[in-house]
Amino acid sequence: MVTFPRFLSVVVATLILFQSAIVAPAINVALEVEPAALMLRFLWPIFFALIGILGIIGVATTQKQRTGLVVNGITALGMAICYFLVPVINSAKDSDNMGLWNALHMITVGLTLVLLIAHLGYVFRWYRRV
Repeated sequence: MVTFPRFLSVVVATLILFQSAIVAPAINVALEVEPAALMLRFLWPIFFALIGILGIIGVATTQKQRTGLVVNGITALGMAICYFLVPVINSAKDSDNMGLWNALHMITVGLTLVLLIAHLGYVFRWYRRV
């Protein structure tokens, strides 16, 4: 049976894949560097906030499912970290501190990848266990 928390995990995984594999690359290809940077600086905080809010909703609606609580809890926390790193990442880019930019960018990419794997695992691998 598909539960609401599992449905939210499908939505989260779909949003992560869509934003990361389609939207961001398309913006970088279709727009010049400056407009692409402005558009991505606008979209990424919204993306992190949306996924974080879905994680909070998942925590609030998960009933006695430890795995669902953990997956959604780390989603809310991970996306909060990414959201608050965005201005620091932008500042590092603006000041040409590419070492800091690269390190922080990789943190957001890594957290997002871990959350994608966690949500896919929650939906597929743990489906019969919980």
